[in-house]
Amino acid sequence: MPDIKDFDNASLTSTHKQWTLIASLGDFLDAGMFAGTGITLAAIATLLHFNTIEEGLPAFITLIACALGALFFGRLGDKFGRKYIYQVDMIIYGVSSILLSLTGVFPSNSFNIIWAMIFYALVGLAVGADVPTSWSLISEFSPKNYRGRLMSVTTVMWYVGVLVELGFAIALVNSGMILFRTIWIMLGLVAFLAWALRRRLTESPRFDILKGRTADINESAKKLNVKSRSDTKEEYSSRKYAELFKKYGPFLLFSWFLYLIWGIPASTYGEFFPYIFDSLHLVSARVTFAFEAIYFASAIVPGVLIFYYLSDKLGRVPLYLISAIMSSISFFMLVYPPFLKNVGVLLLSFLLFGIGQGLGVWPTTRLLSIEHFPTSLRNSGQGFVWFTMRFEAGIFGLFTPLIVGTSGIHVDYIGYIGGIFFLLAFIIVLILYRFHPEYVKTERKSLDETSYDNPIEI
Repeated sequence: MPDIKDFDNASLTSTHKQWTLIASLGDFLDAGMFAGTGITLAAIATLLHFNTIEEGLPAFITLIACALGALFFGRLGDKFGRKYIYQVDMIIYGVSSILLSLTGVFPSNSFNIIWAMIFYALVGLAVGADVPTSWSLISEFSPKNYRGRLMSVTTVMWYVGVLVELGFAIALVNSGMILFRTIWIMLGLVAFLAWALRRRLTESPRFDILKGRTADINESAKKLNVKSRSDTKEEYSSRKYAELFKKYGPFLLFSWFLYLIWGIPASTYGEFFPYIFDSLHLVSARVTFAFEAIYFASAIVPGVLIFYYLSDKLGRVPLYLISAIMSSISFFMLVYPPFLKNVGVLLLSFLLFGIGQGLGVWPTTRLLSIEHFPTSLRNSGQGFVWFTMRFEAGIFGLFTPLIVGTSGIHVDYIGYIGGIFFLLAFIIVLILYRFHPEYVKTERKSLDETSYDNPIEI
């Protein structure tokens, strides 16, 4: 029977890539929730007569539900398996998205509001359950020399999800609820497709070793073309949830910090880009959507051409540091009032952040948040970190319309927040790289090495 080192030292195969793409559909749908909520906000706000506070409700509810889903299902993923959780959540997502698209068909405005908020919440819950679980699965079947490469695909799929929705938004601009219904029905259908495709995948080999499932391990090895080099049987220690906060507390705190730094600025852009840009009254709605598409597309290029190839060779930190500086500059450009009246300068700011976060901040944050937790707590750790990040972003999102204002007079506040956050990230990661490299220098190491979770022979 192959041991976990055989999986870690395996060559990269087309099956690894195919499974990564299928698992990454969760990121496509996460982006769909984010961008879909923002793109369709004007339509549903007009239909349901939202005031300024109520305009923040869809983002707030999806993010809070996502946070709770990550916390609850993250723990269940360590108990029942990655594959089980990330199939169930796709059914929840698919049904909820399609039912959300029916908002407005009922005669009572109050009932329509309640209906929408219930299914916004269920979509968020499904995303919270799926993405940490999918990342755990991908990281656990990835060869150690290609983990950064495969995890970068999840980032690219997130941006692809946004671009697909923006394509609909540009084509159906000013169509109101037609755009709303089209986007949410499309997302529901993609969720059902993901559920069907994921049924073909095996469970994580590390989770199978944790549970002693010999037959499943052999099946995974066969499909991934992993050659057995030993006859030993291994087993991971099953750790208590409390160890996540005690033994792994410093890593948990570091992951939380990285997510806070990235999550609030990126969530604000992801859900409120059209709202913020429209508030400046510089271009039409169609051009706003086109600019948003350029912003997200710019993040794909460094992800595909640079991080994909260099993260496992050059390392995570150099790319992260360059990325953090670019992102910080992009936000500080928003604090100078004349720049907010210059479309060209604003576009440059968006491109800097798009390229910057795609180059290192976002994919590295993902990697470091899964590499430091043991197999029996990996989903729980990722779920807890996601809970904190999405909860914080949800609170911030609730007040973003108030911060920005209807005339964009406070966009500079967003600039200060994002600029300071990314500058702080640069400083902290640089210090850790110099004095505690075990936190950030994880390339070409197995998950057992980065999490101090070596299996024992039995």
